[in-house]
Amino acid sequence: MAEHGIRRVAVGFGGDERSHDALALGIALARAAQARLDLILVVRQDSAFKQEYPPVGSVVEIITEQAQRWIAEAEAVIPEQIRHHSHIRPAGSVAEGLVSAVQELESDVLVTGSGIGFGRIMTHPAVTALLHSSPVPVALAPSGYRAETQITDVMAAVSAAHPDHQVTRSGQSWAAQLGTELTYVTFEDKESSAGNSTGPGTGDPSAAAATGPGDQRLAGSDTGSEQSGRHILATGRTLRHAVGTVDWPQGGILLIGSSPLARRRHIFLGMTAARVLSHLPIPMVLLPRDPDTGAPGAR
Repeated sequence: MAEHGIRRVAVGFGGDERSHDALALGIALARAAQARLDLILVVRQDSAFKQEYPPVGSVVEIITEQAQRWIAEAEAVIPEQIRHHSHIRPAGSVAEGLVSAVQELESDVLVTGSGIGFGRIMTHPAVTALLHSSPVPVALAPSGYRAETQITDVMAAVSAAHPDHQVTRSGQSWAAQLGTELTYVTFEDKESSAGNSTGPGTGDPSAAAATGPGDQRLAGSDTGSEQSGRHILATGRTLRHAVGTVDWPQGGILLIGSSPLARRRHIFLGMTAARVLSHLPIPMVLLPRDPDTGAPGAR
């Protein structure tokens, strides 16, 4: 998120079920942040260097008419109090069009649907491309997300190895603007090497000593930590088990950092973040690599 906070929320929309999940999360974020909402619909751009199939000639006009109908359907569900604008953009791919649009619009976060699941996040090729190229945070809406959901909790995945990680600062900034509770979450996967933690940590010795499968412990106020908010250590035999031990609030969102492989000011989904993503029942927000510190994110 830019230093000025969340002022513009972009939603990638394509008329499908995933798009409606994204729109719902975009509405919830825009309402909580009192931000402007931008609907972005990317349509296929004909290329002189590519033979289209089936060979029926240009279908741009037909696709544009359909796009306008989808946009109208989306605008109909946006509450009146949320300022919004719609944009139809031609591009060679959905990811290319969305990245170009958020740069031009100076969006602070891009929301996209994650896929069809059972209340859980699943990715698909277009989302995967965004998770390795976006210059702004990408928020992933789980299937079935509801627009009337109130954002009540910002949760930040942190690790003991990086107590001053950018996710810590972003968590504080997001929670302050959204007016929510702030919780730091550290995952420990017992199948991984000793001492490995995701989300890197709290710097909390008592939390680090927790070893029982599924152990979940609150810390922070009694540890002398300078971080405001509570801490949760979630452990399990597998990362899936650790994620499952957390009592995720319905109005929660989880912030997580990019892999060190990310270019500065861009996001790159790391291995551990991808594993957390596949088992998470609430929206995940992947943050771009910090341009100032070069601090590594979740791996």
